[in-house]
Amino acid sequence: MHDFLEYAVKDVDAFWSEVWATAGYPKPQTSYAFPGPGEVSDSACGPSDDAAAWYCSIDDHLVVSQVKATQIWEGTFKTNEDPDSGYPAGDFSVAYAVAHEYAHHLQDELGIIPSSENEPRRFPVYKTELHADCWAGIWANSTFHRGLLEAGDIHEAVKTTLDIGGYNFEDVQFHGTPEQRRGAFLAGWDSGVPAECDTYLLRDY
Repeated sequence: MHDFLEYAVKDVDAFWSEVWATAGYPKPQTSYAFPGPGEVSDSACGPSDDAAAWYCSIDDHLVVSQVKATQIWEGTFKTNEDPDSGYPAGDFSVAYAVAHEYAHHLQDELGIIPSSENEPRRFPVYKTELHADCWAGIWANSTFHRGLLEAGDIHEAVKTTLDIGGYNFEDVQFHGTPEQRRGAFLAGWDSGVPAECDTYLLRDY
């Protein structure tokens, strides 16, 4: 699992580094860790645990635990009580999760999310989460054009978006409903144009 996570993050990084270079931005720079069961990766946002799948903008550190990645791969991680979508889980489910967290790093680079605890948020959490889903879809689109996709891969990512949506609209950490998360990912997948994802930051919904 560690090798797969590392392969995924390096591919995501290589894709966005080229996009950034074309736009005239410096190469994105972030550290990452994929701790095994019971292992801890320390960060300015706190130590990780086996449930970790996050990006810390304070010290530019991305963490996905191998336990959480395995649950995503197997389709056993779920944050709502909706009936099963019927889509399969698999390796691309994990790749989507990595691409989503990496997208938060890009948001940090652009000042879309705060880089410190004292910096005010420009956008509500759910908008930056759906924007990150959309940018994960942008990367997924690139894997198709580079001939890396296997049959069923996009369905695997869609399953995960549906599994991790929620309905607690009053929570400041609300990430979007299952349908919103699927829609955002597929919007990126369909367009392949990063700027098309700006709508998730700018429109009201």
